This record gives sequence, structure tokens and C-alpha cells, in this order.
Amino acid sequence: MYKYLVKPLLFSLTPDFTHKLIIFCGRVAQTIPLIRWMVCKMWSFQDRALQQKIDGVTYRNPVGLSAGFDKNIQLSPLMETIGFGFASGGSVTLEPRKGNRRPWFHRLPKTKSVVVYAGMPNYGLETISRYVAKNRSRVQEMPTVVSVAVIANKSTKDQFGPYVSEDLIIKDVKKAVEYIVKHRLAGVVEINISCPNAGKEPFIYSETLDMLLQEMDDIERNVPFWVKMPHLYDMQQFDSLLQAIVRHNIQGVTVANLVKDRAKVVIKDPLTDEIRGGLSGEPTREHSLELIRHAYQKYGDKLTIIGVGGIFTAEDAYAKIRAGASLVGLITGLFFEGPQLIGRMNRELVTLLKNDGFSHISEAVGADFKEKPKKSKKKLKKLLQNNHSCCIVNY
Repeated sequence: MYKYLVKPLLFSLTPDFTHKLIIFCGRVAQTIPLIRWMVCKMWSFQDRALQQKIDGVTYRNPVGLSAGFDKNIQLSPLMETIGFGFASGGSVTLEPRKGNRRPWFHRLPKTKSVVVYAGMPNYGLETISRYVAKNRSRVQEMPTVVSVAVIANKSTKDQFGPYVSEDLIIKDVKKAVEYIVKHRLAGVVEINISCPNAGKEPFIYSETLDMLLQEMDDIERNVPFWVKMPHLYDMQQFDSLLQAIVRHNIQGVTVANLVKDRAKVVIKDPLTDEIRGGLSGEPTREHSLELIRHAYQKYGDKLTIIGVGGIFTAEDAYAKIRAGASLVGLITGLFFEGPQLIGRMNRELVTLLKNDGFSHISEAVGADFKEKPKKSKKKLKKLLQNNHSCCIVNY
């Protein structure tokens, strides 16, 4: 139904309007228990083989929503109902932020990508905390990841001018993270040092990142901290960031953000320089896989890796898991394939595990670098007979 009816309708609208429409309809739908129950029965799929406890947080499956879609953390109940193992919201700032001038999004249908130029718009943590509190009783077990944008607040820019120092940015970020921890808004906090559409990125260098993470170390917390990595083609710079991260109290890295350098990827749609922004989806897939492999080989014993970029199928997700990702995140695949993708992906992940001789998802993490069990030659033709769905609807 999504492919032949809903998707053509949504793709006939501007992507900015489509985003607003989905947020509005989702907020309404998640308040109706019958709708949530029906959605769960149709799409959600869970299996014990996919459940993990990582850094003290339980994930019922490894497939999550990446940050950038649910900017104000308004749709957590719906994301759990669809079947996500976790949902990332934001990126957020302590104070409200308007973001860039619209349009924020531009579709590239043949490329299977979206050009994103949002600029970290959000309502600010005080308002967002009310959404989280309102929805808390409707979310049963799915952890929420709150992504924090490493940029200055508006009041800081008003006082000190548009080009504020790294020290002032760090103070603003620290206030935001402390607010999140104090008000228990997140199961995981993600520090987004890669904000490609919000001006300069001063913290994608090891020296300044070290300064930022020193302040994060001082925050008392009972939740894991992740760092969202930039999509770098300079492996030496990428590795220097990882070296800085492992010196601090950071549990994971999200690898990686949007592609900024269009010369590095194949674009199948017309795209002029006037359309600004980073690329999501298929153009990010292959190189993000290389970055995941590098991170796992060097620091897989010290960091949990969350693989993002170009995930449209269970095979895409599984490739990132075998490369070293314990969890995976997606957004663009959801737009192109529909919400039924999540349940289908989890169901097929179980089959892929079985075909490779694994009984649990954790055995497949980094399997490309381990001794491989004997593979089954069975193709992905049918689902496991003992798989089961699990629908929880809180009234």
C-alpha cells in the first residue's frame, strides 16, 4: 500500500510540507490506542535473538530512528509502535532555534537521497521536555536518544556576535546536556559534533573535541554518552577524533553524518549548487561502511558503534553489523520504503543470522573480522517459524 498509494502521494508534495504532515498525523495517531495496536500488529516484529543490553541500556532490536526527523522528540510512542529498537530525537539546543531559511529538504528520487539543509531547528529543551513528559507513559521499553547540537545558543550569539569562541559553545552545550540529564529526558545522550548545515564545525578536530569532552566528563550522569561523527574522507582526521574520544567517558560513536562533499559520491538526479545541504541515504552507504570498519578494528573493544547511512534493506543493516556496528539507524530508508520496513528488516535480520550460523545478534557484530562459522546455503526465502511479534499499547 505504501509503495503504490501513500508514497506517490507524499512524493507529490514538497518534502518540507511532507515532513510537517507526517509529524502532525503521527502526533494524532499515537494518542489513539486502537491505531497504535493496529500499527503494531501490522508492522512491528520482535525476537529475542535481536535483543541486546549495551552500556546498561536494553534495546529490543538493533534498528533505530536516526536524529533529524523527530526534531522535537514528539513521536516516541509511534516509533516504538512501528517497531524501532530506539529512536533518536533532535538535534536539540537549550534555547529555541529557528534553523535555516526553508526549504530544508530536497528529494533526489533516483539517487535515493535527501539533501538536508535544516540548520538544527528545534523548540528548545524546556518545551521539548514537556513533550517527553507527556509521552513518557505511552512508551513502554524503547530508549530515547537525545542528540545535542554542538552550536552556540541564540542569546550567546546576540551577546558576543556570530563568531563565538569554542569556550562559549562548550558552555552552551554543557548546559544543554546537564538539563537533559537532570530532567531524565534521555536513555542515551548523543553529542553531535557534526552540524554541517549550521555554520562552521569547530569540533571536528581532535584538539577542540578534547576540550569539549573534558567538560562532558565533569557531568554526573547515569546514561551512556555517544559522539556523532562527521562523514570524513580523511581517515587520519577521522582516527584522530576516535583517539580523542577514547580518552574520555564516552561509550559510543554514531558513524556517520551526512555527506557534504558531492564530488565524492554518485548523484543520479539534477542538483545545482543553489540547492545547499548535506546528502543522506544511498550516497552515504559505502563510505560509512568503511568508517565503521575502521572504528571497529581500532576501537571496537572500547566503543559501541552505531552505524548509519544508506540503510534501505536488512542486508544493508546486516553489512554494518558485520562491519562492527552493534546498532544501526536510518531515516531516508523510512521515507523511500515506508514504515513497514522496520518490521520486515528485523524479521529478515533473524533469518540472516540463522543463515550465517548465529543464534544472537551480538555474535554477528564485527563478524567480518572474526573467524566465520560455516554458512548455510539457504537463501532468504522464508521466515523463521519461531519468530514472533510483540505489541504493547499503553493507555
